[in-house]
Amino acid sequence: MIIVRILGGLGNQMFQYAYAKALEQQGCTVKLDVSAFKKYKLHGGYHLDKYKIDLKYASNFTNLMSKITFFQHKKEKSLLFDASLKSLKGNKYVKGYFQTEKYFSEIRTILLEQFTIIDELSTSTKNYKKQILEANTSCSLHIRRGDYVSDKKANTVHGTCSLDYYEKAIKLIKKEHKEVHFFIFSDDISWTKENLTLENAIYIDHKTIPHEDMYLMSICNHNITANSSFSWWGAWLNTFENKTIIAPKQWFVNKENEIACENWIKI
Repeated sequence: MIIVRILGGLGNQMFQYAYAKALEQQGCTVKLDVSAFKKYKLHGGYHLDKYKIDLKYASNFTNLMSKITFFQHKKEKSLLFDASLKSLKGNKYVKGYFQTEKYFSEIRTILLEQFTIIDELSTSTKNYKKQILEANTSCSLHIRRGDYVSDKKANTVHGTCSLDYYEKAIKLIKKEHKEVHFFIFSDDISWTKENLTLENAIYIDHKTIPHEDMYLMSICNHNITANSSFSWWGAWLNTFENKTIIAPKQWFVNKENEIACENWIKI
């Protein structure tokens, strides 16, 4: 049996689930450990139960681990793809973020189905959905601030995407596509309205429901992501055939990574 720990915000939870699901599709018996959410209250807690996921949970995990001492703990060593983590055997307990599609790209069709929202969308989300679908050409744009700005440690690790990055991305989208309507997402929408003035833009300004905002990103024709796993998934779940996805080349301040997909434009 392989147990994969789930922890972090919605985007991180989805990376971990996708990795776990890929292992299961290879023939492994895989369960999820969500016990850390009893104490972890950041980013709204556990969100995967909003989707049509089907991996089972490792119940009574503490008792399980105390009794089965031969579980080997495996921890992701870096943010680079590690092929050995896709060929696990025996009883393993795995920790990591698995932030590259190389862990699960082969099961994209399955993940698109499983990352489908179960419940009916909120009224405000339905209204924004209507505007996105009625736009001639739609492009989501995500600005991540929050703890990336307020938390010194997080800022040191992640940094924030500059306005220059967004200006270059917007210019590129406009060059490649005509009559683009931008849909702006942010965890600091007031700051964004003040600092990013854009024609043909709708600022998504409602009570944030993470999985619904990610869904709205995914139904846009094109995407401009932040250095955030949240908008990464909004872009990855986009099924528009001729999509243009722009992502920051500098995802972390100093950490080497392979997060942005190979066919995305990196600036």
